[in-house]
Amino acid sequence: MDKLDILKEYFGYDKLKKEQEDIIDNVMLSKDVIGLLPTGFGKSITFQIPALLLEGITIVVSPLIALMQDQVKNLKEKYINAEYINSLQTKEEKENIYNKIKKGKVKILYVAAERLEVKSFLDVILKCEVSLIVIDEAHTLLWSEDFRMSLGHIPSFINRLNKKPKIMALTATATNNTINKIIKLLDLNNPKLIIGMCDRENIFYSIINTNKKDLDLIKYINKYKDKRGIIYCLTINHVMHIYDYLNNLGYRVTYYHGGLDSKLKKNNQNDFTNSNKNIMVATNAFGMGIDIPDIRYVIMYDLSSSIEDFSQQSGRASRDGAFAEAILFFNLKDIDTIKYFIDNIDNKEKSIDEIKKIKKERCNQLDKMVNLCISHKCIHKGIVNYFGCECKKKCNMCSNCKTGHFDVNPKTW
Repeated sequence: MDKLDILKEYFGYDKLKKEQEDIIDNVMLSKDVIGLLPTGFGKSITFQIPALLLEGITIVVSPLIALMQDQVKNLKEKYINAEYINSLQTKEEKENIYNKIKKGKVKILYVAAERLEVKSFLDVILKCEVSLIVIDEAHTLLWSEDFRMSLGHIPSFINRLNKKPKIMALTATATNNTINKIIKLLDLNNPKLIIGMCDRENIFYSIINTNKKDLDLIKYINKYKDKRGIIYCLTINHVMHIYDYLNNLGYRVTYYHGGLDSKLKKNNQNDFTNSNKNIMVATNAFGMGIDIPDIRYVIMYDLSSSIEDFSQQSGRASRDGAFAEAILFFNLKDIDTIKYFIDNIDNKEKSIDEIKKIKKERCNQLDKMVNLCISHKCIHKGIVNYFGCECKKKCNMCSNCKTGHFDVNPKTW
């Protein structure tokens, strides 16, 4: 079978998009690859097809348990031998998967980066032929700068393998600086960079300068009635405030953040996925890899800490390509919250100078996000230019181009 045979048999498509085909072809030529493909573009196919073409096992390093569970479920429904190993499984469940791996009955294995350092895992996997390693949502590698240090140890695992595997890193958006960090963190060798168009032309971007977030929130939610939407908050306290506020008003709302136990996370996510609840209030812990095509709005209740975060969160709207809206509530007080997080970055594996550099970069990212918020220029163009692409025409799909600009007088910070 070739790539198109597999595409048709397992995924039901006759043709690959150009960028998908380029990624697959370069991986099969044993080149390290970084793929930047927008949300909903079909990133997963770019490693699932090579995984089925190659001998041995493909390891997918995924940042979130919910993300790997969903992808494995989808693959099993296509009769593809896929498994995941995570901290929620019993010892017996893990042993069962290890036995399948030993018998060559697993083609695609999803794990978190922390698993690559566990002895029981290494005892099994170091005896296998690992043909491909995929870093899904590769922008999360930068989490190793201030937490989840294991994301920075992936090259150590690769170097322990009997033979160097093919390596692929995938994400929706990344600046040149982020790409260079991904290359360094994975120790990639002159990787092939393949980029899909980063502009989401079907999303209307609104940046609202407001001191009345809760009232504006109701206005926008009512605008979309029973449509599905996500409300992102910077802190767990804000998540719970908005959840309680909307729940008490009778909205069908649920919530998600990193502090929840796994059972409640799963139940709340399922409520949203199955449309039992049509509003999800969440921190950035929710959203990566969530395959819901008809999310009609994403509201950033708090200022995004970077244009990358804003683009990632906005990109979860409208995977089906229909009209959707991404709304950011801008309040200068939010800057203090983000700066607090930046000031408290700590990483025992980094030197004082490295920590200072990371903090400076985060402040620069925040600065660019604030500039986007106070600019009178096209928001689409601002986002696209940030990622090194071009957008020459007036979009008529943002609050600046369509209805003029907001009068904002920022303080110096």
